[in-house]
Amino acid sequence: MTGGETAATRRAPSLRRRLLTRLLVPLGALAVGLGVGGAALIHGFVQSTHDRVLAGSVLAIAERLAVNDDDGEVTVDLPAVAFGMLESQARDNIYYNVSHRGGIVTGYLDLPTLDPDTLPLNSTRFRDDRYHGHPVRIAAQTRRLYGQSQPILVQVAETTEGRRALEIRLLLWLTVLELALVVGSGVLVWGAVGRGLAPLLRLRRVIDSRSASGSMALVPLPLAVVPREALPLVVAINGLLERLDQSIGAMRRFTADASHQLRTPLAVLRTHLALLRRHGTDTPEGRAALEDVEGAARRLERLLTQLLALARADEDSPVPPPVETTDLVQTAADIAAEQVPAALACGVDVLFDAPPDDAPRLVNGNAVLVGELLANLIDNAIRYNRPGGSVAVRVIGPADAPSLEVEDDGPGIPADQRDRVFERFFRLPQTAERARNGSGLGLAIVRALADRLGAEVALQDRTDGGPGLRVTVRFRPAGSAA
Repeated sequence: MTGGETAATRRAPSLRRRLLTRLLVPLGALAVGLGVGGAALIHGFVQSTHDRVLAGSVLAIAERLAVNDDDGEVTVDLPAVAFGMLESQARDNIYYNVSHRGGIVTGYLDLPTLDPDTLPLNSTRFRDDRYHGHPVRIAAQTRRLYGQSQPILVQVAETTEGRRALEIRLLLWLTVLELALVVGSGVLVWGAVGRGLAPLLRLRRVIDSRSASGSMALVPLPLAVVPREALPLVVAINGLLERLDQSIGAMRRFTADASHQLRTPLAVLRTHLALLRRHGTDTPEGRAALEDVEGAARRLERLLTQLLALARADEDSPVPPPVETTDLVQTAADIAAEQVPAALACGVDVLFDAPPDDAPRLVNGNAVLVGELLANLIDNAIRYNRPGGSVAVRVIGPADAPSLEVEDDGPGIPADQRDRVFERFFRLPQTAERARNGSGLGLAIVRALADRLGAEVALQDRTDGGPGLRVTVRFRPAGSAA
């Protein structure tokens, strides 16, 4: 592999990288979403767990409330378990107070309190506040004792450092697990894509082996190792290889036939030029050789013209040609008039017959291609006709179905040979001597041009049943779909 190929390969988009990106981007977005949801879930879980312990501490204190029988004052016997259950590794600070009638029975005097009348009895409520500059979580419950008209408020507060530390640890573990999931998925996807692309790599080795052998092997690629997802691509490549093989085969046959046809007039030119050098132009032999040289040059010129016409007819542009319309009557009249001198030189009459209504017959197609098709038909009828024969050119049919007929009274073409005469360089044995100047390309050009114009060509017997040939070309009327 050359340096340029390596650079191009590096710049080429990677299917594996693209698949990995397409999978990891949504997976990363999903991980972020799960992280946000997990953070909310962790916060709620830690909050509810600690709140249950805090509520238990409040309940333990509230259960030890009592009224002194002597003076009717509220007393409380603080149990050790009420604060022991709040101990944690984070060593959070615990604060409490018990208040009644706006005064503090026991506990911290400056702990933020609520109006007991705003709280439901025997129900614990939680709130967040700050105490001595630190965030705290406060649990509060009101109780009503016998003989007391005002409710008693019990509050227990806990700093939140332990909660935050636990949440951070859980979030870190969640982040690590999500990162491991994303990275692990990327590694698995990278390897899985590599294993999935292994059949394409084997297919590449098959193609490289053909290139290494130096042969033009255009046989279809094997489909047995191709995965289902890549099957349409390989089938399309096989179709391209098949069409390319057909095109190369046709080009080789055409080149071989053309070289064979060009060899004959060139050999005639060399032979008669040698005679001219030997006898000069003033002798009968020299003048005859000069005439043969001129004839060979004309045949060579016509052969080259027909080869160029055939190449133009075989052109297959990926861009569709612009839609054009041509008057078949006018074009046929012009081409027939152009062929009259050649017909007179061969002793053949050319007749033209237009529709009786004198209306134009517009057909789809380029005027140059339509004219070249007609010219080859008329020229072929003249060349293969007999001396004193005639060629009739007719435009027939209504405007929505125009057709052209070229009829001659020559030897005709046997019915079993009418398909073969459209082959390139094919000439009937019985007409080879009659048409020494022919190349066997006339009807091949007609078929190629007709295919390009979307027209149909048919070979038939003469209308009167006599010897000769009638060629009918049915064109598409103007405005019709291709």
